[in-house]
Amino acid sequence: MTHLAISLIEKRLKDAFPGIAFEVHGTPKDLASAQDLAIRDKYQFQWWAVSMVDALPFGGKKKGADGGIDGIIYFKPDGKRTEKALVSVKGGNNVSVNMIRDLHSAMEREKAPIGVFITAVNPTRPMETEAAAVGRFTDEWGRTYPKLQIITLAELFQGKKPDIPFVDPASVKRAKREDESGRKQGSLL
Repeated sequence: MTHLAISLIEKRLKDAFPGIAFEVHGTPKDLASAQDLAIRDKYQFQWWAVSMVDALPFGGKKKGADGGIDGIIYFKPDGKRTEKALVSVKGGNNVSVNMIRDLHSAMEREKAPIGVFITAVNPTRPMETEAAAVGRFTDEWGRTYPKLQIITLAELFQGKKPDIPFVDPASVKRAKREDESGRKQGSLL
C-alpha cells in the first residue's frame, strides 16, 4: 500500500459517504512521523505531501527525474480556462534559495502561473525573499495570489493549504455520493 493509494481511498470514502467515521493507521499524523517517513522513503513522503495539498502526483507514480515537479494542482482562474500550479516537495533538513529558483524555472518552463514549495524545515530568509520576488498572480476579478508559495510541514498539520483561486474539482475523480436514506455504518465485529 502506498500513501498515494491511501489518500485516494480516504478522499473517495469522504466523497461517497459524507460524515463517515474511520481511522487510518500508518500515515503521518504529526511532524515527527512525517519527518520519519521522509527519512525512510523519499517517494512515499513526496506522494503523501502532494496529497496533503490536494495535488495530483506528477507523472503518475514514476520514480526518478521529475524536473523538480512532484505534483500539480489544476485551477480555473476565470471559471473556464484551466491553469496549473506546480508542487515541489523537499523532505530533507537542507533547503536553499537554489531550490526556490529551480521551482521558479520549472514554472516558467511549464508555463505554470503558481508554484508551491513544501518543506520539512523552515525556509531561510533568502528563500522567502526569492519567493516574494517572483511576484503575484492576478485573476480575472483583480484578486492576487503569491506566485511562489512556501508551506512547511508544520503549517500543513495546522491545516494550511496553498492560496490558489478556484481549484478545479474535476481534476480529481470523485466517488459517487451514496444514498444515505435509512443507512448507517455498521460495525465490523
